[in-house]
Amino acid sequence: MTKPSQIHRCSTRGFPGKVRFPRAVVLLALGAFVLFGCDAQAQINERSVAPLGLELMWENSIGGAGLVQGAESLAVWPHSSDRREYVDVFIGNRLIERIDARRVDRDALDKRILEGKSAGSVPILGLEGAKAQAQKLVKTYAILGKKASVKVVSQPVTYVVGVASNGVVTTIDGETGELLWQSSVPRADLAIFGPGVSDDFVTVVNGNAFYALDLKTGNMINTGRLAFTPAGSAAALEKRIIVPSTEGRLVGYNVEKPIIAPVILRAGAENRRGLAISADRDFMAWTSKNAMYLVHNENVPKLWSKVNIDEPLDSKPIATPQGFLFTSMYGTVIHATTSRTGSYLWRVNLAIPTSRTPVCDGKRAFIVSDDGRVVALALNTGEQLWNSYVGHVDQIVGVGKDHLYVQNDRGSLSRLRLSDGQVDGTSSALVDLVIPNSVTDRLFIATKDGHISCLREVGALEPTLFNPPKKAQESAKPSGSSAPSKPSGSPVNTDDIFGAPSSAPAASGNDDPFGAP
Repeated sequence: MTKPSQIHRCSTRGFPGKVRFPRAVVLLALGAFVLFGCDAQAQINERSVAPLGLELMWENSIGGAGLVQGAESLAVWPHSSDRREYVDVFIGNRLIERIDARRVDRDALDKRILEGKSAGSVPILGLEGAKAQAQKLVKTYAILGKKASVKVVSQPVTYVVGVASNGVVTTIDGETGELLWQSSVPRADLAIFGPGVSDDFVTVVNGNAFYALDLKTGNMINTGRLAFTPAGSAAALEKRIIVPSTEGRLVGYNVEKPIIAPVILRAGAENRRGLAISADRDFMAWTSKNAMYLVHNENVPKLWSKVNIDEPLDSKPIATPQGFLFTSMYGTVIHATTSRTGSYLWRVNLAIPTSRTPVCDGKRAFIVSDDGRVVALALNTGEQLWNSYVGHVDQIVGVGKDHLYVQNDRGSLSRLRLSDGQVDGTSSALVDLVIPNSVTDRLFIATKDGHISCLREVGALEPTLFNPPKKAQESAKPSGSSAPSKPSGSPVNTDDIFGAPSSAPAASGNDDPFGAP
């Protein structure tokens, strides 16, 4: 039964002090509270989001408890190599058949059986085989006097990984909502940080140990004891996990061989805000006190550069196609490159207080101030596109084709036009927690009991990836390689810790700017 304290915590905003309700209405309302609790309205439905031009894509659960660290404990991860590929055959606008590239190739299998070759994996169609079968269907319908068309779809597989406060780790297919696996860490009463996600595994830090689980199956890959007390969620750089630890350490553990001495990187103060990974998986960034730091993924991860800002920072950076974007508490926004000299594409001062992580869609960056304003900037130039004060915006949920979706301080959702920042729709639905998403155009909503809902714009059948993953080429990353070239015309940071002029050559990858041996 719902406790009186739970009822008192429910919002009564908007009710005049002397309004009197009939006794029957009061009893009915109290009965609803007892039966469903205050959180009943936090789970959205199709009708409540229809005014926003959204539809409910899928729903699932992360294990019967809320996210252990709120929005930071749900990760949206587009895989670098795994792809969802299929071919659709249409007659007019009617879908006749969807041919999945993962479908068994019956012709090849029958041929193998007839030849007595039973060994080997089961042959699948692949994308080319699916196209061939689609063309056969087109010819068949042509004989029947009907014109068929073909649409080929090839998109990265996106994983949604969540860690609940009861220690349950859940991985969901981001497009279908299929529950891929659930596992758990042994001591949910200890501090839990995560998830850290790579193309191979999911890492959760629990107490003084880390647990690495296979991304696709959830099977335990390895576990290891931490050398230092963790301070935040881990991130993955290929076969290593990087754990923010006390006294400003970032500690890299080898997942396959955890007994190997960890790599210890020291920079700045204790990091509790989180780590960001670039789309090519070559760089990791984080903010600490008044600077952003970069690590380059080499045989041994190396501190690469530092961008000073001389203003306090209270949010983590986000990866962009050109580098990383971050904001200060005083409203300075910097779009940093991955240059060894710590340069940036642009720097602007919005003169607004902000402690929230920005959101971007590959073309624009969106900043939310602490007093509820939203500012849109061109991602390539930093030009201010619009400044909108349309109510108290608490958080950005995500970006669609023509709209920006936000949550206000009352917990309801609205959408703003990307063209001018004006409100273009509102919803009566109240939500507990939104997951800001700069990865795709999908919108994620969570409840306090671990229910996850994924929304999409009506008609957006295929996801849009804002910063598509790029598989790192080993040949392009030899140990000691020089810094990636920076964009033409990018200014050199006058706060560069190396003091390098714009004409200075890129430093060798062996010249660690932090003086590490």
